[in-house]
Amino acid sequence: MTDLCRRAVDKLLRQEKFDTVHPGLWLMRGLAKYPQTDEGGGGAKASHLAKMSQFKPSDWYRCAFERWQGITSDMQRFRHCQGRLEGRLYVGVTRDNALETGVTVSHSYGMPMIPGSAVKGVCRAAAREWGMDETTRCWIFGHDVEEKEQLEQGGLAFHDAWWVPNDNEPFVSEIVTVHHQEYYGSEGKNEPTDFDSPIPAPQIAVRGSFYFVVEGSPVMAEAVTDLLKTVLTTCGIGGKRSSGYGFFKAS
Repeated sequence: MTDLCRRAVDKLLRQEKFDTVHPGLWLMRGLAKYPQTDEGGGGAKASHLAKMSQFKPSDWYRCAFERWQGITSDMQRFRHCQGRLEGRLYVGVTRDNALETGVTVSHSYGMPMIPGSAVKGVCRAAAREWGMDETTRCWIFGHDVEEKEQLEQGGLAFHDAWWVPNDNEPFVSEIVTVHHQEYYGSEGKNEPTDFDSPIPAPQIAVRGSFYFVVEGSPVMAEAVTDLLKTVLTTCGIGGKRSSGYGFFKAS
């Protein structure tokens, strides 16, 4: 195992005070704090993510969130809604980093966020599946790649969804167990058996509430916000939705 930080800053990274640590940097810097182990760092990785689950939103983030709420209160430009997760959310799981464990966080504040592109994507998919006419769909979301050679931008802007700060920690450490690694790794060429060894994989999930914002024509933004509420409660967002992750409570 290779240390992922210089020795000169290792002492700083060993601090146990978590109210000033940026969770994104904590996740990206890898296992530098933990010693090498015969198990290849599996236990160290789980401990590392368990520490991340102790982080709480900073005062800086609370101020930024309140400022964003104030900006988006203009009903001539924005429509917004707030949703609370029924359980937990996997967002950005496939993002590359040193720990092979992903979660999408804001660049500046390190708190969880749902990219606006993901919000737009689930709404677009639902609109198509639920029979929204093509003209309206193209006006809202823009043309699909397979529909037009010359793409046009949609009439609404889907902003990143901010995590709503409260007294709880946003991150939760979890374990995803791969029972048939050779089967999945070979794309089904090797048959799974009862003798395969399960391999626990530490992961990080998100809990709590998110603040969603749509910008544009008040009438269309209102309609799409209603669509978004339905999508979040019936279809969910993020990864592992087939296992119940990413669904929001009906308001």
